[in-house]
Amino acid sequence: MTPSQRLLLRQTFERMVPLPRRFGLQFYGRLFELDPGLQPMFHGNAERQATMLVNSLTLAVLNLVDDGRASQAVRELGVRHRGYGVRDDQYDNFGAALEWTFAERLGDGFTPELRAAWQEAWSEIAASMKAAAAESS
Repeated sequence: MTPSQRLLLRQTFERMVPLPRRFGLQFYGRLFELDPGLQPMFHGNAERQATMLVNSLTLAVLNLVDDGRASQAVRELGVRHRGYGVRDDQYDNFGAALEWTFAERLGDGFTPELRAAWQEAWSEIAASMKAAAAESS
């Protein structure tokens, strides 16, 4: 991830974080459109889940931006997701839903450069989560 991509990520996240619940609810709506089979994995309060998503994503992205690599917390999240039954191929839909949500929220502000930065960030986060999940089995 380049320094300019890391800066774009930070700037975007600073704009997105004030509305965590709404962002998370949009994301999950899109995720379940892409893969309805994921919905049974999510129990309980949708608003709480949406807030947890944004908190986890914030931690993952800010660590990636600051340190240039995924954190131990991201690896632990990958292990937990394995326990929930998440398969490696399902990370693609998660990434697609995340990208769609940013595009919806940012409109024209979701430039090709920003899209590429988010794709790279998600690629690194997902790879770290999958690797940790595989190592834990």
